Amino acid sequence: MLATPPHQKPIKSRLPATAVRATCALAVTVPLLAAQLAAQEVDETTGTIVGLVYDSTMSTPLANANVAVVGTNALAKSDENGEFRIDGVPVGDQTVVFFHRRLGTLGVSATPLQVQVADEAISEAYLAIPSRATILSAWCSAEEGNGDTSIGGIVTDALTGVPLPRARVVAQGDPVGVFQRPRVVQEVRTENSGEYRLCNLDSSEELTIAVVFGSSQAMPYALTESGPQIFDVTIHISDPVTITGSVLDYATGTPIPGAHVQLIGSDHSEFTDAAGKFGFSMIPPGKQIIETAVLGYAPRVDSLTVFSNEALGLEILLATEAIALDPLVVTGRREERVFTTTGTRFSGLTEAQVDSIIPRVLDFASMARAARAPGVQIYETTMANAFGDPQVGVCVEMTRNRGGGANTCNMVEVRINDGPVPEPSFFLLDMNPQDVRRIQFITPLEAGLLYGDRGANGVLLIYTR
Repeated sequence: MLATPPHQKPIKSRLPATAVRATCALAVTVPLLAAQLAAQEVDETTGTIVGLVYDSTMSTPLANANVAVVGTNALAKSDENGEFRIDGVPVGDQTVVFFHRRLGTLGVSATPLQVQVADEAISEAYLAIPSRATILSAWCSAEEGNGDTSIGGIVTDALTGVPLPRARVVAQGDPVGVFQRPRVVQEVRTENSGEYRLCNLDSSEELTIAVVFGSSQAMPYALTESGPQIFDVTIHISDPVTITGSVLDYATGTPIPGAHVQLIGSDHSEFTDAAGKFGFSMIPPGKQIIETAVLGYAPRVDSLTVFSNEALGLEILLATEAIALDPLVVTGRREERVFTTTGTRFSGLTEAQVDSIIPRVLDFASMARAARAPGVQIYETTMANAFGDPQVGVCVEMTRNRGGGANTCNMVEVRINDGPVPEPSFFLLDMNPQDVRRIQFITPLEAGLLYGDRGANGVLLIYTR
């Protein structure tokens, strides 16, 4: 320490003691504030998360999924390829989740994913809806049973791909009893979506999975493995349709070659040949929209309803200008002309009549009886199902075709939205009258001309809302 020169007196501070203390405090506070600001700058550093959202149940990328970082405002939406990018994510260990309506449809939730985010770096995140086998395992974990195997899937029509509700799915064991019928280990019915689940089966036992819809049955599936398994089933319940025809000039009746004929909403498209003819095969039954166009003529669009296992012949007229043309002419069904009885009385319920009686009926049988169709009897009776087991069903008969036995039913042909219904007695028993838009009964005479042998007992047409 330097000594004070003898000719100088020590300099005393002119600041009060409080000011000195404040100055010291300021000297300490400034570095602390600087440190805090520096720490804040570190906290504000961010990174980026990129990734993919995938639907394992469909084996496709999942578009329009909302992806979010938990505890932050960072979020994004996946594009048509299932890809997403989230900028401005705080650094550190972050939790990423996604939301999509498909999760609600499946009744599952997405598993959060932990992602380490670094400063000004790109981190990857791969999110997915659980596989169908995983979802099946989760569903069946809440069911009773100690087996190590579960089977699940969807039952659809082989031709149209439409899901089949209330199809019977049975796990069968070894034959038992006098008639040596397979022992039923577990049985379920498909939901409206065509889905089913057989939970907690014992894979050590030789089991066969059988699927039946009406009178149609799929090839049995032998259970040979353990664990959750997906078994989708297709059943052939309807037959394809063949549509042929000619495109003609409205004024002269001459064939028009090179006209483009297309079934809207399908891959069936063809140009007419030199004779103006075209043809489509393997067409699903139901309503079809036909568009016809050729240079020099006004295009036209027609609709028609085709029935299972039919062969239609059409005659399409085109005019050189947009004028009112006659409806599409059906020149043949099942390779022969269709004859209908003109002036016959409508037997059934119109849409307005259905709306008026719906509040007063509890089932379809009650609704059908309200039509008071001449010669039609509707009642519940016990009959054998596809497995030969007795089961209660609805019988719809024309009086003159009434059978003689106590459990005999000369069931009419039942068609819903112009498609045939297998095992209609049991279908009608479960049908919700709220789904019916209108119904019509066709007598055996007319039905035989329209539907051949299938209409021998008469036909009941049902159209839904």
